[in-house]
Amino acid sequence: MKHRYNIGLYQFVFSLSQALDLINPAMANHHKRVAYIALRLTEAVGMTGRSKEDVIVAAALHDVGSLSALHQHCEDCADLDLRYARFGYRLLQKFEPFRAPAHIVRFHNVPWSWGENREIENHEVPAGAHLVHLANRVNRLLDNDLPIYRQTGRIAEELQALKGPELMPEYVDAFLKLASSDAFWLDLESPDLLQRLFERAPLSTVELDLDGLLDFAELLAQLIDFRSRFTATHSSGVAATAATLGQLFGFPEVDCKRLQVAGYLHDIGKLAIPTEMLNKEGKLTDEEWHLMRSHPYYTYRILSPITGLEDIASWCGSHHERLSGEGYPFRTPHTDLPLEARILAVADIFTALTENRPYRSGLAEAQVIEILGELVGDHALDGTVVGTLRRYYAEINNSRAAAQAHALQEYQSFMSGLGVLDLYGACVVHLTWKQRLRAYLDGATMPDREQLMSHRNCELGNWYYGEGLQQYGHIAEMSELETSHKELHDLIHTLIEHFDQGRKEYAEECYRQIEPVSRRILALLKAIENRALATAVNT
Repeated sequence: MKHRYNIGLYQFVFSLSQALDLINPAMANHHKRVAYIALRLTEAVGMTGRSKEDVIVAAALHDVGSLSALHQHCEDCADLDLRYARFGYRLLQKFEPFRAPAHIVRFHNVPWSWGENREIENHEVPAGAHLVHLANRVNRLLDNDLPIYRQTGRIAEELQALKGPELMPEYVDAFLKLASSDAFWLDLESPDLLQRLFERAPLSTVELDLDGLLDFAELLAQLIDFRSRFTATHSSGVAATAATLGQLFGFPEVDCKRLQVAGYLHDIGKLAIPTEMLNKEGKLTDEEWHLMRSHPYYTYRILSPITGLEDIASWCGSHHERLSGEGYPFRTPHTDLPLEARILAVADIFTALTENRPYRSGLAEAQVIEILGELVGDHALDGTVVGTLRRYYAEINNSRAAAQAHALQEYQSFMSGLGVLDLYGACVVHLTWKQRLRAYLDGATMPDREQLMSHRNCELGNWYYGEGLQQYGHIAEMSELETSHKELHDLIHTLIEHFDQGRKEYAEECYRQIEPVSRRILALLKAIENRALATAVNT
């Protein structure tokens, strides 16, 4: 018998829209207002049923693509809004209940253009997209520093001027009739706008089996992780680690999958954290650290209103609590921390220590075990959970690595589909080979010798002599990359020869010489990426 969940999916939609507004204080209430304006417009034009729901959901999530790492590539890009919309579409359409709203999000920035844009790129532009476009434009015309009653006339005049070239005339006329009511504008200023939304739009629940819930959670994990190239696969690693630990503790399959869902969702509160802070390589300031500590609180607040996810919300909100009772954000005593929350805490730290990120390798097993042991000694982590991880380290780490490799492919596919050169994967793969080379010197078996010893047959070489030269050969750093990459593999070849013939000291010296060459390669990859994007984003 399959476990089924009646998920208040649209409760999540509005929780998420609140989280979107947290990211930029200047956009306070933006998504809720756009959703409310769109809701009232659907009523004004006679839209009902699922079509009405789809518009409201799309309006509440219309800027979801802005959470992606795209802004790191093209902050001054002329078509950034369109790229955000495409990203949001590609993300949302993977989840069946969001497929229709995804199409609205995809085209919500398309101007009416006197009716010429009824079809774009061989796709019909949904009527809902023009509704959301209008709702978004109305909200952008509002000046939060002025009383709303002093702005209604100006907004009406500006909308009249946009009727035809930018906005669908029929919808503008419907809005102007709606806007003649004082109550409409007062609702937009109301501190309980969310309650007004729920009163007028009692949206349906969605029944999901456990696999459907996992698909939903994976979508949300990508929403979290794709904000930063440094964490693009983190939640997938935590989810796999937590689920594997659950199996080793003898949990039933359904509970292991619920742990996996929790792993995907544990960091959703990071939507409230500025991206530049997530990407910061150095130490956080006291103020930044205080803000970072708030993310499990927001995780709990986003998830806890969703019917069916109450216990998962509790585990996720507790993944930074300590057994000593000195954790955050709730300072929960150890007696109140369920085993699932303890497993999630270990899975989170384990994944952060072992995963490769651009320009930083994951730690070796001995270092990971030492750090986890110290945390057990400080009464931060559960010793039984860490002990299980230690005994089954290889199995758990392989599960984590496989899940993150799959997530990396998803990330690369997203960026490639958006026409964005992102060499994050190349950096991570490069660091993985460094780890394997280090393991070889420490006594492990050498995998894929041919790839290590040939600069043409490794993954970076395959990219360089294929797509790389074809599309980016004009970039000056590409020639430097080829030279450095060949130098790296020549050193590896020499290292392996020395090691095979018992000259371990010479092999270690070669490994030390590899480090500066490796840093040079990573710097060149970053430079190539930036130059490619600088010339492509406005084309």
